[in-house]
Amino acid sequence: MARVAKRLLAIVFVAASAGAFAATPISDPRARAVATARDLAVTVRDSLAAPVPGLLIRVIAGDAGQARLATATAHLLTAFAAGDVADAEWERAARLARRRGDAAGYGMALIQRADIALAQGDYARCLELAERLQSLARRTGNPEWDAAAERNFGVVARRRGRLDSAMAHQQRSLDLYRADGNPVRAAQALSDLATVHRDRGDLGKALDSALESLAIREKAGVKVEIAYRNIALLYREIEDTEEARRYFRRAMDAAGTVNPVAYVTVLGPFSTLLNDVGDHRAAQAAAEEALAIDTVLGDRANQGFEHLEIGRALLGLRALDEAASELETALSFGRELGHREITARALLHLAEVSLRRRDHAEARGRLDEAIASLESARLMPQLAHAYDLREQLARAESDYPTALRFAHKHATERENLLGLRAGRQLAMLEARAQREQAEQRITLLAKDNQLKAAQIEKQKLLRHLYLISLAALAVLLLLVVWRFLSAIRHNRVLATTNAEIERQRIALDAANRLLERRALDLQHAAITDSMTGAANRGHAFDRLQRMIEDSRSSGSDLACLLVDFDHFKQINDAHGHLFGDDVLVTGVVAMRECLEPDDLIGRIGGEEFVIALAGRSGAEADTLAERLRERVSATLSAQWPPLRGMATVSIGIATLGTLPQEPSVKALLEAADAALYAAKRGGRNRVRRLA
Repeated sequence: MARVAKRLLAIVFVAASAGAFAATPISDPRARAVATARDLAVTVRDSLAAPVPGLLIRVIAGDAGQARLATATAHLLTAFAAGDVADAEWERAARLARRRGDAAGYGMALIQRADIALAQGDYARCLELAERLQSLARRTGNPEWDAAAERNFGVVARRRGRLDSAMAHQQRSLDLYRADGNPVRAAQALSDLATVHRDRGDLGKALDSALESLAIREKAGVKVEIAYRNIALLYREIEDTEEARRYFRRAMDAAGTVNPVAYVTVLGPFSTLLNDVGDHRAAQAAAEEALAIDTVLGDRANQGFEHLEIGRALLGLRALDEAASELETALSFGRELGHREITARALLHLAEVSLRRRDHAEARGRLDEAIASLESARLMPQLAHAYDLREQLARAESDYPTALRFAHKHATERENLLGLRAGRQLAMLEARAQREQAEQRITLLAKDNQLKAAQIEKQKLLRHLYLISLAALAVLLLLVVWRFLSAIRHNRVLATTNAEIERQRIALDAANRLLERRALDLQHAAITDSMTGAANRGHAFDRLQRMIEDSRSSGSDLACLLVDFDHFKQINDAHGHLFGDDVLVTGVVAMRECLEPDDLIGRIGGEEFVIALAGRSGAEADTLAERLRERVSATLSAQWPPLRGMATVSIGIATLGTLPQEPSVKALLEAADAALYAAKRGGRNRVRRLA
């Protein structure tokens, strides 16, 4: 019944697109198809429920016939996207099945009702139905129903931000489906498990689960668009836009143009990718089309996300009033559903709207609430953006201590995000390489089996030739000629097989070398400040700790210089942040020219750098610091004459031997910072050393 209904839905969609249902007041053709199909299904239901047909069915068919009719009608309504009406019919089917003691019919109805509640965002009702289903499953010993209940528990837990609980439920659902021998349902559980792995940041496991789900779906020929969409979302997480687009296109091709219900499951997430890459008009169009369909379907969680993406697109197009309206709607959906991600992201972008309108009080309240939710939900890219907006707000309000605090948080979060993305990319590469290696091993084994089979066949032919040769000389001659030709043919096959094996080995070696190069690139990116090329904060502190330990072991001294670019805020305000970035890059190049290859230079703040000199005394550090100061000032003034007198640096020096307390990175930096403060207080553009 469900398959027939889906085919009818495709026919209705084609007719609606051609204008056969022009009376339906919906402009989008796919949404109009869903609405038309829904109206048709409801009309059929109403016709069957009319007094005369209803009485005839009760008299002729009895309870069993009524139950079968209610189930068939519910399937029709479900397939035709009439979820709210279908729920009432499924409830009726459940009531009739329970009255007749039909556990199978009752369990099916509970599964369908729980799925409808999940799509409508009624999580409390979904959990209640899932608990009833699980109780029935354990009374009757039906693992499929237990697995379906666990899946619903897991989806609700994930949408509410409880990822550990979601992981446990989805893993149990997968185990139950596998034990029950249900590969199609296992593929669905693998897709849900991949989504949880993705939210937890474990993209290697997410990719493995998604690819396993795809293999099962392709073999069964069911809902491959879901698997392609999930893989596209994984590539979007590591910012591999091309791969993400490629899998989204495959998902849309698989969904087809005559099944709007399948099509919308891909279109909504695709609008998020379009917003991420800055194609806001295309993102708005995709999200609006998806919203039209999901509004008819009644999928409230998806509607919340689609309002959010429309708001993001309008914000990118600088249509602030329209963006605010869409984002407020998304916020309402998020709070009503208890959906943490929708709520937090809507608050973040609403704060951005308020900031652009210079409504600082409203921006502050929304940002603080968004930051609390984002920190709890571990949405790192959005959290870094929120810290950046909070810093901008504090600067606009001249609250420089708060601005500095959030600037440090933003810098730290960006570094963490860079490291996380590098780790995720490496995990994806490793997972892909491992899968390719496994496939190549399987191919090599297959080739080896073919080779052995050919050798066995050769031995059989030789034995047959020997036996036949005893019969007659003439026959022997004929068989010898035939065997010679057969051997030539088999040798060609063997040569081709060996060449293919060698080609596979060479390809595997090349893939391993590529993986090693990419791993080195990712390691360098994880320890280097991407703008200036200096060591990033975490790597600089690690190296400084090792240099302190080496100096203490060898008994040599260690000098630490803190370098701060003077008047940097005024330069940024006067010339813009990109110009300020160029000043920092040029200054770092000038400082490197004065340093030895083994000297450490790292960026630990916006315009603040640390330099560590192993085996140098305080006097030597003074001399080098003066040379650094003069070189930076001369280089920046020569490149930008208007900055003469402004583009300078102040330097604070501390040595390991003069520290009053136990040597440590913190103590050394605090001493150098005190000296830097003295240099700043003394008028800037000078060097001070802590005695």
